[in-house]
Amino acid sequence: MTTTLLDHRAAGCPPAEPLDAGDWLTATLRPTGALGREDAVRLADVLGPLSASASLVIVDLGAARIASRRVAAVLDDAGARLEHRGGGLICVNVDPDDRTHLTDAGGHAVVVDAPPSAGPDDLDDQD
Repeated sequence: MTTTLLDHRAAGCPPAEPLDAGDWLTATLRPTGALGREDAVRLADVLGPLSASASLVIVDLGAARIASRRVAAVLDDAGARLEHRGGGLICVNVDPDDRTHLTDAGGHAVVVDAPPSAGPDDLDDQD
């Protein structure tokens, strides 16, 4: 079995327990900027404990972009851990490039596309 970055960073966390259907804990992360290779460790430090304790983790990528396969792998690994416990990881406001990164990483994160940007023709004219 391959050891992942999340395995290393979550080593100090308590063992993950299966989820009780009546108890839910949802966490939301809103990173900003380009998430590069060096950010994968920080992301794993946050997602390690959350994937062992939360029911649902929502990652809002509206102000961030995945700039590293390693970041996508950390998100996918956290999604797999949450799935194994009966929960899930949802990435929202995902652009097409980030969707490709997440799909290529394994597809364990649920991906919700960003809404299309309003162009000048789409704006409601108030005159």
